[in-house]
Amino acid sequence: MSSLRAVAFDYGDTLGDLTVAEQKLLETYVDIRRMLEEHAHRDIPEAPDLIQKITVRVMKQVNASYERRELEELDVLALFEQALAALGLEVPREMVQQIHELEYRAVVSVRTVPPENLETLEALRARGLKLGLVSNAHFLPSLMLEDFERLGLTRCMDAIVTSSQLGVRKPHPAIFERVLAELGVSPEETLFVGDKVREDVEGPKALGMRAVLTHQFRQEEFDGSQTAPDHVIGSLQELVPYVDGLREGS
Repeated sequence: MSSLRAVAFDYGDTLGDLTVAEQKLLETYVDIRRMLEEHAHRDIPEAPDLIQKITVRVMKQVNASYERRELEELDVLALFEQALAALGLEVPREMVQQIHELEYRAVVSVRTVPPENLETLEALRARGLKLGLVSNAHFLPSLMLEDFERLGLTRCMDAIVTSSQLGVRKPHPAIFERVLAELGVSPEETLFVGDKVREDVEGPKALGMRAVLTHQFRQEEFDGSQTAPDHVIGSLQELVPYVDGLREGS
């Protein structure tokens, strides 16, 4: 087996949890409502109702797409346009993007990556390994990169690929092939770490990578019909001794 040269990670529920800042979102929708009223020159539903008619509607569409196991990423601005149209609003694309940006920054404002997880990434880098990040998300790539910078992840990563940037989601092979190409490594030289069996275990292993399933923020078990991970960890800190063992045995 090839020696280990790189480790690639899922983002949400792998490096940090996906907590939603509900109060900040509500406050932001007060501002969005005011913006829409000034644009439409008519009454607009109150902020809590707007959240249901825009944010919740969009997330239901995204979740339904995942349930159908679709691999093509959705156009987030088109989803927002549809939600606004359902309210009888015709909004310029630049305002649609502004609304999405305001909503996204509100939603993620309380998210953090635990210091010990950042320390784990630094420990892997100190061992000479290349690190990559591969995230399924319909949000605009620029917003995600902004958030990765805020969370301290950008400085740890040699390559970052998101499904909204590429247009396809894990477990589509193209998204894994993209990060491997940017890292300059082969599948056999790479370990993938994530919290979902289909996206983060079956997808990488189908290409020849090794895969670790993490239970730190989300506990997804695998059954006999699924491809088993090479290893299961309870926290990201457990990854370092596992990686050390792989390298010693190579």
